[in-house]
Amino acid sequence: MKQRVAWQLLGPVAALLLFAGSFHAAIQGKVSTCWLGAGDWQLREGEKEARLVGFKWNRLDDVPRWKRDCWFVSAPTIKSESGKFLSYDLKGREPSVYLTKDKGDHTRWLFEIVERTRPQDAKSAGKGSGIKEGADGYTFRVLAAEGRFKNWYLAAEDPPKEEKGRKGKEPARRRLTLVRGKKQATVFEYVETVYFAEHK
Repeated sequence: MKQRVAWQLLGPVAALLLFAGSFHAAIQGKVSTCWLGAGDWQLREGEKEARLVGFKWNRLDDVPRWKRDCWFVSAPTIKSESGKFLSYDLKGREPSVYLTKDKGDHTRWLFEIVERTRPQDAKSAGKGSGIKEGADGYTFRVLAAEGRFKNWYLAAEDPPKEEKGRKGKEPARRRLTLVRGKKQATVFEYVETVYFAEHK
């Protein structure tokens, strides 16, 4: 009698262990990216100005550190990792955008949020695991907050036309400028963090 009860209990336990063994344990992983760009273009820091540079990125993947510039977007400023601020001419001589180390009215921007981006449930971690996967950030338009160009939108110039034999050359670049109309404005994307399921 006792032996029969023992086998009855052992059967379900063994089945549970076998079932559990078919799943890989996963924990929440995340990487701070501070990526700023628009579509397949990322904002890169130059000596005196920032430009959008062609770069295709799957938002489920982390961007290698050497392939990106880190930006800090926090109203009312956009600041590079080196401490330079995205700025414009308050007196309005021309609608150009440049980088400066001096913070002031010329570095103040307004942000018009378009959409909040949130990570999704990680399919590979199993239903109800609470583990997320994907980008966390938002898309937005940017407006100058002060001076003659107040309420003008930040925009990127049109990408250069395809050149024959471009392979092996530097990636295409787009300069930033200010424009009057909302339709001409660039919708930027800021990815603060990328979440992923780390399997053990």
